[in-house]
Amino acid sequence: VGDLLKVELLNLGPLAGDEWGFTGTFHKDNGGGFLTDHFPEATKACWDFEGIYCKSRNIPGVRFAGLIHPGLIGTAPSHELLAMWNEREGALVASEGTPQAPTLCGVLHTRPLACLPTPEGAMLGKLGHVSAMKGDSEWARVAGEAARTVPGRENGGNCDIKNLSRGCAVYFPVFVKGANLSMGDMHFSQGDGEVSFCGAIEMSGFLELKCTVIKGGMKLLPAVGPSPLSVNPIFEIGPLEPRYSEYLVFEGISVDETGRQHYLDATVAYKRAVLNCIKYLANFGYTEEQVYLLLSCCPCEGRIS
Repeated sequence: VGDLLKVELLNLGPLAGDEWGFTGTFHKDNGGGFLTDHFPEATKACWDFEGIYCKSRNIPGVRFAGLIHPGLIGTAPSHELLAMWNEREGALVASEGTPQAPTLCGVLHTRPLACLPTPEGAMLGKLGHVSAMKGDSEWARVAGEAARTVPGRENGGNCDIKNLSRGCAVYFPVFVKGANLSMGDMHFSQGDGEVSFCGAIEMSGFLELKCTVIKGGMKLLPAVGPSPLSVNPIFEIGPLEPRYSEYLVFEGISVDETGRQHYLDATVAYKRAVLNCIKYLANFGYTEEQVYLLLSCCPCEGRIS
């Protein structure tokens, strides 16, 4: 506790014999995505891997090099940190439908504002899945406190950083004895923002790591918040990335589709940039749904400036 865990990514890739993946959007009644108000239906594209490249029968004529990375990697929270998460995320959910609700809800078809602990569908590692543990009081107690892994938090978690590939190192804070490092959600490729939500190329894969403990190193992380636990990992990105010589850049501004001006709202601006790109590329033989999936999984860049 109080240390840093340096995690170096040495090698990663798809499991042998399982060289394929998929990209999808959720139906609006099943969580949706960034543009659910424009694309409410569920869709999917399957991808076949050829070395570092991939192509899809569902988006023909497209082939690109991916950056394989774990979407989710992090250490375990302490009881104190877990309580912080549940308190602040519970307050966010409680604001829904009130004047205090985030203004973003007015311009995006949002998923629940936060995923609070619930036994429903819970998978608790060695403690087991809800399907086999119904009626177990200890399992239910843990499921009622355990954090869902959808958002990234102080421990790392679901960071979905597309450049977190071979040659990278991450410096994670250690909140409990043993750190309890975990990882998963392997992606063959992802665009910045993973805009369709289930939008990377999801795959089964392997990951080889080197871990080093830096004693007392957590004090090197800046604590920005009400607690000494209000820290975040530092990501040291490696030298590998696809090389492209030409780019198209689509600008977005802080004005929603109704013409309403927002004040420095980066999410609204990003949404407009994505919509501008989708509607432009749909002029060249692809449906808007195909372009939406492609932007979510190809290694496109997103910038806020």
